[in-house]
Amino acid sequence: MNHDTYYKRSKQLDIYPHLRDSVELLPSELPKIAIDMGCGSGRNALFLVEYGYRVHAFDHHPLAIERVQESGKAHFGTSLFTCHARFDQFEYPSASLITACMSLFFCHPGVFPTVWKKLTQSLSSGGIFCGHFMGPEDTWARDESLHLTIHTSSMLSSLFADDYHLIALQEKAEAGTTLMGKNKDWHTYSVILQKR
Repeated sequence: MNHDTYYKRSKQLDIYPHLRDSVELLPSELPKIAIDMGCGSGRNALFLVEYGYRVHAFDHHPLAIERVQESGKAHFGTSLFTCHARFDQFEYPSASLITACMSLFFCHPGVFPTVWKKLTQSLSSGGIFCGHFMGPEDTWARDESLHLTIHTSSMLSSLFADDYHLIALQEKAEAGTTLMGKNKDWHTYSVILQKR
């Protein structure tokens, strides 16, 4: 994959509706501190900065971090902080909002339980998680060489049961294309959760 082309195209996408909803749902008494997991080109991180959040953004790819620092240079070191790290390497600070838009399913299934525990522990009570999970009917889910974390709807119910209240869940199962123009079947769940 040409990562430079990918990040340029992703920067042009609209902010996901569930992320827009999440900033409105955050209880006013909680501090505006956010984590952007797998931040890519940084469009979500910068959206949150514009909403007055202090944002900790990380990605495993160094080019992604370069792009975020470039785009957010006016905020870098004051309200925008970046880190080159995998999901399991990142030191999760306390946060009121965590977003993992189209990224968390790239977490290796072997470390996903640890990552989920870390992000849950870092999220304040009443805080919001907004992100996507991949379902078993996705084209990529059938490619074992990608080492993606896959969830069925019942698995998600179990994952959320102990610590979260489910505010919204939208399932997408349809044919489409990737940002690089390749045809694929999409099967994802977009969720908004509030920590109990």
